[in-house]
Amino acid sequence: MKRYIAFVLALLTLICSTAAFATADNDHDTRASNYFNNYGTVLTAKGGGKIKVTFSCSSVGTASELGVANFLVQRKNSSGSWEDVSDWQSGQTGTNVGSYSFSRTIYGTAGTTYRVKCTFMCTKNGSTETKSYTSGSKKAT
Repeated sequence: MKRYIAFVLALLTLICSTAAFATADNDHDTRASNYFNNYGTVLTAKGGGKIKVTFSCSSVGTASELGVANFLVQRKNSSGSWEDVSDWQSGQTGTNVGSYSFSRTIYGTAGTTYRVKCTFMCTKNGSTETKSYTSGSKKAT
């Protein structure tokens, strides 16, 4: 039952996020791969300096492990360069799934622009493929 609920929630997240992917603030990539159908992020300003980051990906067929191995938060400094504001943090993965998504909240400063770098991973038949990814940016409100 838990798997069914997790699958339905992941599917709903992907479906509901599809419209958001069409905007300039969000990224979602479809890549040629024997492992990934697609992967990407959605950044949403939540007020009070907080930004919700939703990571999502789907695999070709069922993956024994699918999700984000790790991620890093960056902010744009006054010179326009990106600087790390966190160490690499553990991501989250699902097992025996065809799609997976989860969210994290960045606690930043209103008016500052943030993005995330991450490593998506997909394991099938004992082999793992990883994809390095940099999200679009979002200004915290």
